[in-house]
Amino acid sequence: MDERDVMLAKSGDEEAMEKVFLKYKGDILRNSKNFFIKGGDIDDLLQEGYIGLMKAVKSFDETREVCFSTFANLCIKRQIITAVKSSNSNRNQKLNTSIIGDKDINLDDLVQYAKPSVNFYSPEDILIGKELVEMLGEFLNNNLTPLEKKVFFYTCKQYKYNEIADMLEEPSKKIDNAIQRVRKKILGYLSEYTRD
Repeated sequence: MDERDVMLAKSGDEEAMEKVFLKYKGDILRNSKNFFIKGGDIDDLLQEGYIGLMKAVKSFDETREVCFSTFANLCIKRQIITAVKSSNSNRNQKLNTSIIGDKDINLDDLVQYAKPSVNFYSPEDILIGKELVEMLGEFLNNNLTPLEKKVFFYTCKQYKYNEIADMLEEPSKKIDNAIQRVRKKILGYLSEYTRD
């Protein structure tokens, strides 16, 4: 499959759209497996992934120097995450946030979760933003302690410090201090970056 198939699918060619669906089936499955949706199952998440892929096909601009596969994966992930967030599930809230477990925090997962919706940005903006976020992610991976990484992860998912303290079984003051250290490190990094 090449980008010509994408353009044919965009113009309504059902056979080309089927090729695109088959090509990205694995990506949709991979992006769906770490999330849960209220009152739904994996099929609901897969459906959201396919909706994201359809949106990518419809909004892809071949005149811009952006690879369709990168753009498609961003759209797929955003659609799945939007569906999970809108499900407002208290019952599955811990499941939705348990992807880190006791392993090291994978900030790439967090970056995908925290990324703004692709509907408001051009593909170039998305790629530039992704590069900047990846640089910040590398800095954080190298400069945050394991506790700070977990606190940062949950803070980005909009948990309050006392909720984070309960989940991590740490004193609230310790979590609050970790949040302040993370903020200081990020602000320090950003001020250095913008100075260059």
